[in-house]
Amino acid sequence: MRTARNSLLLLLALLVAAASGGESFLVDPAHWALAFDNDTPKPLVIDDPTGPLVYYWYMVYRVKNPSDRPLPCRLDLSLELQIQKATTAYPDVHDPVAERQLETKIVQKPLLNCVELRAKPLAKGESREAVAIFRIGTKQPDFDRMTIYVRGLAARRHLGRAADGDTRQFRDRVLNLRYLYAVSRWKTGKELKVDGEAWTLEQVKVSDRAEATTEHSEALSKRLQELRKKAEDLRKKVPSTDGSKTPPRSSRGRSAAGLASAGPAVGRPAPKLLKALRTVADRWRSGRATFTETVGRDASRQTATGTIYLGKQRKFAIERILKLAAAQAIQELRVFDGRTLWAQTTTKEFGHSVRRCDRDAARKQWRAVDGRPEVDFATVANPVQAWRLFGDDLVHLGIERLADEGAYVFEIRPDKKLQPVLTGPLSSEVLYKAAGRRVRFWIGAKSGFQLRMRVYDDGGNVLASLECADVELDAHISPDLFAYKIPPGVKVTDVNAAVADGDSPPAPAAP
Repeated sequence: MRTARNSLLLLLALLVAAASGGESFLVDPAHWALAFDNDTPKPLVIDDPTGPLVYYWYMVYRVKNPSDRPLPCRLDLSLELQIQKATTAYPDVHDPVAERQLETKIVQKPLLNCVELRAKPLAKGESREAVAIFRIGTKQPDFDRMTIYVRGLAARRHLGRAADGDTRQFRDRVLNLRYLYAVSRWKTGKELKVDGEAWTLEQVKVSDRAEATTEHSEALSKRLQELRKKAEDLRKKVPSTDGSKTPPRSSRGRSAAGLASAGPAVGRPAPKLLKALRTVADRWRSGRATFTETVGRDASRQTATGTIYLGKQRKFAIERILKLAAAQAIQELRVFDGRTLWAQTTTKEFGHSVRRCDRDAARKQWRAVDGRPEVDFATVANPVQAWRLFGDDLVHLGIERLADEGAYVFEIRPDKKLQPVLTGPLSSEVLYKAAGRRVRFWIGAKSGFQLRMRVYDDGGNVLASLECADVELDAHISPDLFAYKIPPGVKVTDVNAAVADGDSPPAPAAP
């Protein structure tokens, strides 16, 4: 934590800095200053599911308006890491994934980011708490010194125009927060130590063509929003090739632009977007996709591959091969014919075994899941429908480009109401791992198809995943795939009683 937290001391420091620069700080009413204090910067590491670890440094800070009038809040923070003579600079960025990690796991309270902090002036006596996030990259940084520069705490002094006549010159006061990164006495590795702070003067040039005030910037932003809205209204009125005045639609029947406009701010639940995706998904009459499933980590990791077929009335069939050690494999077939779920397991040593479960037997189990109409037999038993179990509680993380399609990314940590469902006998092995953990879904923006599901532990490690590929919707699929036939001489095990009672035996070896 900084030692100089008193606002008066900070204002006095500004007065001294102003005096040293030969400026009359109090005479000109255009001069103002904000009070500022900060916590010690800390490192942050996030596991990116699409690549390597991502390294950050972050700093929580507070800014206050001690004056009796509103003041602009134009703070601009940057970080420099120095090792020997090499120096690398990093700006304060708006990173939704890092912000959510900080707010939910580390700081555990809402914090403003750099964009939100500058959204409007500070009222008289108002304080705001924010976080500066510096994204370092995929390589852990090694450095000896860290300096964080804080600009915008005091009014700029106008020095006049440059020789070219088109550029104004200002003098800006910059707060320098300095730290040493040295070997720790108390733990393995390095730790950050405060190395003092100082004010420096920085000369800034602003072209007449640039907007020099917050008011102009806000006006420009508002004007751009108005122009975008007018452009969108005009686009909707342009006749399409078939003579209608509706916007062009995707080949699958829904406007991609309309779907994107349903999305809310990143890091919050997205009921409108989820409703739009469910509507898109419900339009498909049939579908086919290959998948790869992994469960466990390191030596205990198991991999399965297969194909899933989707039919009318929520029927589905899954062909799956689970690879084991010593060149062994288990073949599995799951078929839901609209009323009964059949699960057939075949091995070279033991032949066939078949289990059956009727849809009506599951009704008692779903009574404990209030307000979740999607939680039904067909949804729980179908692994590519898993995202629909969580209703509108899924948090929108953003958009990511996968191999064939852009995907909306959602995340949730299932609550206790869903524990009996996730750990029940109908749950897939991947979904079985989701109980009480963090689950992330990638839903196709055009198709509404669940392209990927991953389950993470609290450390960010992937415990289970389901990856779909070669997705073909409205494909021609034979109805015979959804009509299961019991192999001759095979005894069928009835698991209806276990499902009806809501028991939670170990997860079956199924997708």
